[in-house]
Amino acid sequence: MLENIKAVIFDIDGTLADSMGVWSESDRILLGRRGIPYTEEVSFALKSMHFMSAVTYLKNLYSLPDSEESIAEEITDIVRDKYFHEVKLMPFVPEMIAHFKASGIKMCAATSNSRELAEGVLGHNGILDELEFIITSDEAGSSKEDPKIFHMCAERLGTAPDETAVFEDSPHAAKTAFENGFYTVGVNSGHFGDFDVLADCTDIRINSFKDLC
Repeated sequence: MLENIKAVIFDIDGTLADSMGVWSESDRILLGRRGIPYTEEVSFALKSMHFMSAVTYLKNLYSLPDSEESIAEEITDIVRDKYFHEVKLMPFVPEMIAHFKASGIKMCAATSNSRELAEGVLGHNGILDELEFIITSDEAGSSKEDPKIFHMCAERLGTAPDETAVFEDSPHAAKTAFENGFYTVGVNSGHFGDFDVLADCTDIRINSFKDLC
C-alpha cells in the first residue's frame, strides 16, 4: 500500500488526534457557565466561522457583557486545557507510528493549529518525540489550500513528493497535496460528512489506521 514511501506528513486534528469536537465543546462550556443552552443551530452556524468571527457572533447573539477579548481568552483557556490533558489519539495511531518507525519511514506533522496546541496534544499522548518536526500554517505563511507547507515538510525530510505520503482528513488539504504530486491518504475523521468526497483527491482512503499496521 505504501511500498515506495520514504516519509510521512501527518495532519494532526482529526487525523492523529481526536480533537475535532474540542472547539464546539469549549463554546458549549462557555455558554453553560452563563446558563445559556448550546443549540444545534448555533453549533451549525459556528462551524463555518473563523475563531474571532465566532467570538463576535456569540457575543452579539446572546448580548454577552464580556468583551470579545475576554471571551476569546476564556475559550482559548478551555481549549488549551483539553489539548494538554484530555484529547486522545485516534485509534491505532501508536501502533501505526511504531510500524512506520520500525520500517525506517521518517515522520513529521503539518498543522493549521498553533504550535502550542500541536505540541501539547502530541506530547501528553507520548508521540511528539517520534516526529522529526512540526510545521504550522502560520510558520509556512499560508493555509493548506496552498502547497507551500507540504513542500516545506518534504524539503526538510529530504524526500520527493511522490515518495512522501500526506495523511489528511480535510478534503481541501488532501486536494492540495494530491494535485501537487504527494501520495495522499484520506483519513475518515467523521467530521467532514460523506467520506466519498475524498475519493477524487486521494490515492487511497482509510477508515482506520489499523489498515496500515
